[in-house]
Amino acid sequence: MYKKRIPFRNKNERMVNLMKKTLISLFLAVVMMLSVMPACIAETDDAPYTITYISSRSATEPYMLCLNEIVSMYQETHPNFTMEVENIADRTSYLQKIKILAASNELPDWFDADPESFFASMVDAGYVYNMEELYDELGLSDRFFGISKEYARLGDGRLYLFTWQCNAEYFFYNKTMFADAGIETLPTTMDELIECCDKLVEAGYTPFAMGGAAAWPILRYFAFVPFRMAGNAFIENACAGTESFGSETGITAATWMQKLATYFQEGWTTADYDTMVDLFTSGQTAMLYNGTWVLSAVVDDNMELREEFGVFGMPTYSENDVTGQFDYFANSGIGTAVLTESMDDQMKDFMKFFFETYPDLLITKYDSLPSLMPSDTSNLPEIYVKVMNDAMAVNTYAKCWDVVIDAASLDTLNSETMNLALGVITPEEWAVSMDAAVAENIG
Repeated sequence: MYKKRIPFRNKNERMVNLMKKTLISLFLAVVMMLSVMPACIAETDDAPYTITYISSRSATEPYMLCLNEIVSMYQETHPNFTMEVENIADRTSYLQKIKILAASNELPDWFDADPESFFASMVDAGYVYNMEELYDELGLSDRFFGISKEYARLGDGRLYLFTWQCNAEYFFYNKTMFADAGIETLPTTMDELIECCDKLVEAGYTPFAMGGAAAWPILRYFAFVPFRMAGNAFIENACAGTESFGSETGITAATWMQKLATYFQEGWTTADYDTMVDLFTSGQTAMLYNGTWVLSAVVDDNMELREEFGVFGMPTYSENDVTGQFDYFANSGIGTAVLTESMDDQMKDFMKFFFETYPDLLITKYDSLPSLMPSDTSNLPEIYVKVMNDAMAVNTYAKCWDVVIDAASLDTLNSETMNLALGVITPEEWAVSMDAAVAENIG
């Protein structure tokens, strides 16, 4: 016997039941969708993402201005992306802050560093990401200039810093002052450089612009003689404690440095970097030793070296030099590290955008040479082509003393070099102070 079906009393009742079933189905669907929605949201670009960066560069440097512009460009497609940058241009203050943050495990996502012993300890502890691996992963390794990678390597060859610049260093000189002083040929030896200084003084000119408050410029001059005499071995061994700063090479260098300092402008000890550059570009000194990061200050509207300026390279010292014409200061400046724990997919996406955008923007808008090859070099000004060719031709690059020495001894190097240059202490006294500092700090 079939069970008797109970008919719906009317059409309205049939519709009500149908609607109930539909609403129940929709409710269940919404519940299921909500249960997976957090995972979906996390995978989109809608979530806020911030990179924190503490930089040792001035906020007005072309590299920082270029970074700010690139961040704005990236935000056009990633509106919830931000980058918080703190600039601490004073090197001593910067290093102190980084050490404090490292000790408390509060380092920012990005921070600047040189490939010295303190940074190596952070690498060994696994704090920072391997840049060699990142370059390969992003397919950009071949675009970096050789010096831009080699300069940032640790002593054992590991690469954990990316760089911003490709620099060669020169003596920039004022052609009019040289001609007025009767200097017909550019100096090719250290002795000839001193002779040029004497002629300039006799003609009423100040030979060199120096920024003593910047600390690093005077160390470049100091390095010339020992680099020619012994390559990088002198500063490497002296900073390792295996050679005395009072060796023949060290005393020769210190004596030469004390002599050269007499050709700096009055008040040079308190002049900062910008003042140093302004003294030369405004025609108050005849020479300025600097890297090609200064090009924006010495080029004309066509990005060519101004008509009154010329350049020459590091002179030789003697016939017994171990370094030659294609050995000099070429570098990529201080590098930048990225924390290992910060290197996620979003970070890699931004860094790929940055590396692909940065070189052309920096050279065309900010008159500076990047660490990567621009996409188009066919219309570059002559001075920029020269710099890139010189940087790529270097055989042995001179290492910056403030990078090689341990961070704790750097303060002593800066202060005692100032005292030496002012004639407050003798070359021998300078050497004793340096040996003592290194022995204490590397121990």
